Amino acid sequence: MRTVASAVTRAAAIGTAAAAVGVLAFTAYVDSQAGGRPAAPRPAPTTHPVTPVPVSTLPGSVDSPSDAATAPRVTAAQRKVWLRGLTGTWTRNVKNTYFRFHADGSGEWVAFGQRLWTGKATPRNARTFDLSDPDGHGGAYWQIRLLGHQKMLFAGTRQTFAKTPRA
Repeated sequence: MRTVASAVTRAAAIGTAAAAVGVLAFTAYVDSQAGGRPAAPRPAPTTHPVTPVPVSTLPGSVDSPSDAATAPRVTAAQRKVWLRGLTGTWTRNVKNTYFRFHADGSGEWVAFGQRLWTGKATPRNARTFDLSDPDGHGGAYWQIRLLGHQKMLFAGTRQTFAKTPRA
């Protein structure tokens, strides 16, 4: 005597086998219509490194024409005047985190006793300065903007720094 469960199982097995035969027949039909053309190769997926690849900063190692084309033309006199507005110490929280710039544009960024950046500030205009990029983050990260009222915004961390009065 047959049970209902075994009948259902047998019907499901026959249905699955019929579906498999149908899939195989359809695939054979589609392949026959291809006319012997080889399938187009799929493009390899692009991969990007997790961290940016550092670019050599040795003098003369790489000359990038794209940087020269996007850099604004600034005369030496303008540069000197604009850098004078940047000169000094800009603090975030009294003594722990600060930027310090000199009249020639050289400077440093120190946070909690660790020097995070040293390099040069290059003026784009009177309020925006590009910082030398030691690790390949790009110009948008290494940029500072003078906001007025003795405030400065560092684009990399979106933090505001206040200029300390001269001692």
